[in-house]
Amino acid sequence: MSDFDKYTDYKTVLSVNALIFCNGKVLMLKRADNKKVDPGLYAGIGGKVEPHESFYDALIREIEEETGLTKFESIRPYSVTQHAYPPTDSEWVNIYFIVNIAKQVEIEPREDGTFHWMDPEKVRNLPMAQDIHDYLEILSKNPNAFIFGFYDHDKEGKLINKNIKILYKKFSRNSDYFSGNTKSLPAR
Repeated sequence: MSDFDKYTDYKTVLSVNALIFCNGKVLMLKRADNKKVDPGLYAGIGGKVEPHESFYDALIREIEEETGLTKFESIRPYSVTQHAYPPTDSEWVNIYFIVNIAKQVEIEPREDGTFHWMDPEKVRNLPMAQDIHDYLEILSKNPNAFIFGFYDHDKEGKLINKNIKILYKKFSRNSDYFSGNTKSLPAR
């Protein structure tokens, strides 16, 4: 096997995920119990990037498919996260976004699950994927943080290691920049 084959034979799944905010609340999806990924857990809104689709287009498509929402006040990425996942011999690369909307609307239950507008401080006590839990905690302390996450799993899919680097956005009189401050968090 050549060095190049090592990379081309490896499966990478691209995905997007949004935390949608309105009037101080965050929209959470309680995933249906029959979902393959994170059944029964609370999550943001998102899914896989289709072949030949950009991350942005996937984000807009997934939000509309899952919630019906099509109007946004702002969209910004807040994390790039890798999930090495040996049970499927693949690695997930997720781009996470914060999306703000002007009007909070009720979203009917769908095949993916049920939707709930919640206080971000109370959400962290709910059962949810480890990355979203970690990121809500980080963002509650610094809403301008940009997060690089790496979550490693064993052959059974259990989290065995995580490495989180946080870049804090700082402002100067002349420009915006990201500082080099990083923080690693242990797996819990």
